[in-house]
Amino acid sequence: MGGAWVNLVWHRADLRLADHPALLEAAKGGRAVGLVVLDPNNLRTSPRRRAWFLENVRALREAYRARGGALWVLEGLPWEEVPEAARRLKARAVYALAGYTPYGRYRDLRVREALPVPLYLLPAPHLVPPDLPRAYRVYTPFARRFQGVGTPLPAPEALPREEEEGKVPRVLSDIPLPEPGEEAARAKLGAFLETKLARYAEERDRLDGEGGSRLSPYFTLGVLSPREAAFRALALGGEGARKWVSELLWRDFSYHLLYHFPHMAERALEGRLEALPWQEEDLFQAWYWGKTGVPLVDAAMRELHATGFLSNRARMVTAQFAVKYLLLPWRRAEGAFRHLLLDGDRAVNLQGWQWAGGLGVDAAPYFRLFNPVLQGERHDPGRRWLRRWAPEYPSYAPQDPVVDLEAARRRYLSLAGDLLGKDPPAAPPSP
Repeated sequence: MGGAWVNLVWHRADLRLADHPALLEAAKGGRAVGLVVLDPNNLRTSPRRRAWFLENVRALREAYRARGGALWVLEGLPWEEVPEAARRLKARAVYALAGYTPYGRYRDLRVREALPVPLYLLPAPHLVPPDLPRAYRVYTPFARRFQGVGTPLPAPEALPREEEEGKVPRVLSDIPLPEPGEEAARAKLGAFLETKLARYAEERDRLDGEGGSRLSPYFTLGVLSPREAAFRALALGGEGARKWVSELLWRDFSYHLLYHFPHMAERALEGRLEALPWQEEDLFQAWYWGKTGVPLVDAAMRELHATGFLSNRARMVTAQFAVKYLLLPWRRAEGAFRHLLLDGDRAVNLQGWQWAGGLGVDAAPYFRLFNPVLQGERHDPGRRWLRRWAPEYPSYAPQDPVVDLEAARRRYLSLAGDLLGKDPPAAPPSP
């Protein structure tokens, strides 16, 4: 070991080397050796998401190797495996980026208690830290806390040699996966910035998702740093860059909400709406398999099953349809939706569902209902996306829908209005 101390760098949802404060800090004070723990609490998910995680762990190991270093991969509970790795390496300390989810904070507390050496948790490079002392429930004042973005940190040029430990299992995905790894993510970021950023503000709502970056699977696992992405976008300037960075801030807002309101994983932020008369199995199955008779919803769910991807606009409409039109039990629907997503980030998905479902996130009024017919016509005017995923529909007009849209709208408004003690508008606008 050349007489230098060994420091362990514990990677979690940060499977990269660039813009990684914990890695650089560990390398300053000793010989940095990487560690990924295959935590069963995180791997109990869909095969596609397990496969995506493991392929990016494999890519991270290759990135360590390319710099002469080593990444250990151990299976088990973190509060058992991290102390064991520290003992075997005779590590002086463990470094990691802070976790902000309820499980992440619990995990880190248990690991710290079990470690015989210090655990240093450095702030993750969010655009706005999720753990602000003040809790915001509305996006706009939260986003005002954004003070710009500093220069991202470089990756280490070289890492110390050490024997690797553990193998990265292979899991068969049920969908084609993007190219894993930090290099692929940064290349995809560069292509988006060069070819699509300038028109992002105008095209981001396309139902086919071609107006966006499609980088969310990389952000979810921290393969790509949001700080680096924002820095590179803002350097180009323009309305597209400002709008895209505002969407990255929504991602941080999701973490902020879950940090300050951990109960939102189990119940609506607007608790009174938990008393809605949630419906049962038949409607759930029709929604989940894309057989509702509502073209936009059916096309979206079929694309999600086939690819693990869905545009932001399609996500909002489909989630709102489940909650407000069908009155599906929102926690069950949100969980099923998240496990189909390749970028199934719990904080982001919870925020999205509670926003779209009018369950208390942000200032979205409970009586806002997307019209799935108008949304389809507006954001897929040529119907190319519809023809690809639900070709039996000649237009966005419903065909034998499982609910009458107008009657379902009125039912929801009446029920929600009664629970909130409000008189809903007689005819709220349908966007």
